[in-house]
Amino acid sequence: MIEGSCHCGAVRIQIPRAPNEVKECNCSICRRTGGLLAYFSPEDVRVIPASGATDVYMWGDREIEFHRCKICGNFTHWAPTDKNMDRMGVNARLFPPELLTEIRILKFDGANTWTVTGERRWL
Repeated sequence: MIEGSCHCGAVRIQIPRAPNEVKECNCSICRRTGGLLAYFSPEDVRVIPASGATDVYMWGDREIEFHRCKICGNFTHWAPTDKNMDRMGVNARLFPPELLTEIRILKFDGANTWTVTGERRWL
């Protein structure tokens, strides 16, 4: 298990392994939060404490809950409102940088085409 946290440590997230890649999205919310998203099955991710530690933001079709720490404001993860959906996004920036040095960062055009437009490595 790999553990990361928001800046103040009030929200900790455990993932089973380092991701092979993360997405850097340019949609209206991702470009503002600056998150790098790693995707996992919700059953493989542990958010500690699971309830009460985050504020939730939803908009549009209200299919995704965007979570942030109530104390420091860091974007921590998104979770689907449909609990049958087997995917959630975890902000990889919460994890130690040395774990991320070999990960591919895919540039994803979530604002227009919904396609991968390039890639880079962690800097």
